[in-house]
Amino acid sequence: MRRAVLRRADLFFRLQLLVLLLLAGCGASPPKPPPEPRLRLQAQEVEASAARRYVQGDYSAAARHFAAAVRLHLSLDDVSAAARNRLQLAQAQLALGQAKKALEQTDLVREENLQVPTLLLQVQALLALNEVDAAQALLLRLDGLCGASCAERGRVRLLQARAAWSGGDAALTLTQADAALPLLRAQQEDHEVANAWRLIAAARLKLADASAAMQAAQSALDIDRQLALPEKITRDWLLIGDILRRAANPDAGAAYRRAQSVAQAAGLEALSQLAAEALKETP
Repeated sequence: MRRAVLRRADLFFRLQLLVLLLLAGCGASPPKPPPEPRLRLQAQEVEASAARRYVQGDYSAAARHFAAAVRLHLSLDDVSAAARNRLQLAQAQLALGQAKKALEQTDLVREENLQVPTLLLQVQALLALNEVDAAQALLLRLDGLCGASCAERGRVRLLQARAAWSGGDAALTLTQADAALPLLRAQQEDHEVANAWRLIAAARLKLADASAAMQAAQSALDIDRQLALPEKITRDWLLIGDILRRAANPDAGAAYRRAQSVAQAAGLEALSQLAAEALKETP
């Protein structure tokens, strides 16, 4: 009898001990991860700031911040992060019309996993510099690297359309841009979808299909308004003016004035001048 009582007491003691251990485990907080080093946090913050400025259309500030992020990541021997920021810097420089500088930045990127975005930017820069043959050569490489299942396939198609346009082939431009549209929509690339519509409008106009050209230009304008991009909105109104003028429509002047108004409000002097020149040529 006494032995049974002792066994029960021992079991009760063990159960109490287990409960105490479980309670202690529940109350203990997990060990905190060590804080990020100051310079790494600074590099991440500068890169995030650059990205915000790019989205807002402040390309000059974005370029400065991306350049600073490149330097910070290089100082930490983070080559991959530095390469990523070089490409973002090149994108901002392209938006500023600095194609040569953008090309110089992309030439410094050697990472295997960044081949496709690097080539995409290089083709854009070469087309901006009117080096169509060199751009076509890189597009052949891109076509091999970025096949049907590639996430960037829509961008490749759009660049093929731009190259065709630079080469004066409106029919091929239209074919490639039409093929790019559903791919870009699938990736929710609204900015590039608008670019595709603008290219389609220009090609349709050259092929003397003013009605389809106007529909495409209006589609581009609708998207660019949603994205709040004054430069693109100005270009859309300039294109609409061109379409109306080709059709001898008296509303062409109003479209050019609309383009000029947007450009002046946004401080886009070169585009404002383009609109002023178009107005002079419009009856």
